[in-house]
Amino acid sequence: MKLLKPQKPQRRNSILFFRWRQAVVIALKTLILCYNPFKTNRKGYSDMRKKFLIAAGLATVLLVSGCSFFAPREKRVVGTYPLKNCRSGGSELKGVRVDRILVRKSGHKMYLYHKGKVIETMPVSLGKNASKGPKLKRGDFRTPTGKYTIVGKRCHPVKYRALYLSYPNARDRARAAKQGVHPGDLITIHAQPYWNRDGHGDSYTLRHDWTNGCIAVTNRDMDYLWAHVPVGTPIELQD
Repeated sequence: MKLLKPQKPQRRNSILFFRWRQAVVIALKTLILCYNPFKTNRKGYSDMRKKFLIAAGLATVLLVSGCSFFAPREKRVVGTYPLKNCRSGGSELKGVRVDRILVRKSGHKMYLYHKGKVIETMPVSLGKNASKGPKLKRGDFRTPTGKYTIVGKRCHPVKYRALYLSYPNARDRARAAKQGVHPGDLITIHAQPYWNRDGHGDSYTLRHDWTNGCIAVTNRDMDYLWAHVPVGTPIELQD
């Protein structure tokens, strides 16, 4: 993978403009929230003005102090992963072979087994709505619960690498048919988006469930999975 040139920091003027704009927006929102059309007496308008002045003062203090609340979010670099040096089809495997994968969704952990022993543990992120229960239909942003198999591996231009699960299984299809919905598909274990290709945002992504229903790991952990998990490996997802 080619090394990318470090990005130039944003100009101070742009940052200050952003902070001033945020301060004005917060002050205006506070004015709207504090305004009560039913308070027509002078005391009511006086209370409203006091609340507005307090909010505006707080916004100014935070602005001057350079509080990160007003700091612009990190500019996420748009791009795709190069696929030229990505090997698959079995040639990527090396060392010990993982023969079972267990994902405990409640603990956000993935356990890799070899001959009945855990050889590696990895933190994972799940679907945005994983806390609401197992996947039921397409577009519910939940992560499945059940027993599946790794049926394919793909060098992914957007998510670095991806291991495809055999979701939906017969049980998933039957449940979806009973409810008259599509069970969904294309559930994978994938890595990080391009903006986090160097892992600097791992501490953020691993604190959140952000996928469409897939299981996300760091790029470093994906490198291990890629080299040690063959197609055909059973995987169980537990609540």
